[in-house]
Amino acid sequence: MDISFRQLQAFVLIAEQRSFSRAAEQIHLSQPALSYSLRKLEEALGLSLFARNTRSVELTEAGVRFLEQARRLLRDMHHAVHDAHEQLHLQSGSLRIGVLPSVAIEPLPRVLVDYRQRYPGIEISLRDGRAGEIRQWVSNAEVDFAITSVTDEPGVLDFQPLYDDSLVLLVRGLSHLRGKKLLAALQDLDYVATTRDTSLRTMADETLARMGLLREPAFEVAYMSSAAALARAGLGYALLPASVADTFNADGSLAVHPLPMAPARGIGVLQRKPCYLSPPAQAFVSLLKQQAEAIGL
Repeated sequence: MDISFRQLQAFVLIAEQRSFSRAAEQIHLSQPALSYSLRKLEEALGLSLFARNTRSVELTEAGVRFLEQARRLLRDMHHAVHDAHEQLHLQSGSLRIGVLPSVAIEPLPRVLVDYRQRYPGIEISLRDGRAGEIRQWVSNAEVDFAITSVTDEPGVLDFQPLYDDSLVLLVRGLSHLRGKKLLAALQDLDYVATTRDTSLRTMADETLARMGLLREPAFEVAYMSSAAALARAGLGYALLPASVADTFNADGSLAVHPLPMAPARGIGVLQRKPCYLSPPAQAFVSLLKQQAEAIGL
């Protein structure tokens, strides 16, 4: 069934005006064109909507029943177009975003402050979790997109890189040591690791292997804040993203050592295929890129 917005509009105007000529003036159509539009609507429905004579235009019983439905369809179409227009211009809409804890620490808060000031009409819901959890959320469409580490599931999900986040070593004391002396001192300390389902663990283990320090961790924790707390208590060293080092070392009790041998951890947008970012999502990702560049990520 092929029914157009213009056909519904023509029918409703004729019904309300009880006149083809007055309806034609309001819709800016010639009367023959209006009559043709109504005839096509009646053919599509298989119904006569008006009883016509030389003096008046009256709705048939079928026309009376269809009138309210036509008005409702026109209202729904108007609201749909209005909502789409507002979303295009970032006046309304919603975002469901999944993020890694490290991203939720930095740079996400800065982005959220900026975004909410610019686009107060956009509702944002946020879920932070480990990389494995986030991949599941994206796969199940529980979030619109995620800001997370690169995935190893090509063909299922799409990953678009935004920036690289390097690893640093956090340890209590040892701020004065470098190179071989630092490596020698670390041999006598325990390794505080994140659990194997986090995006950090593989990178941290690979980095320690390159440094000749890989061993079974003395502690395995799910959250970076826990790893930093154990390192701050002098229970070992932890390898964490450079972006969160200042947050977890606010009191300056930890030495933060760059790790040139560490592989870069790619952070980007993860979404299901086929890929589509709504205008609100595009604006969010754009601000995230700008903020990452501003703070040197």
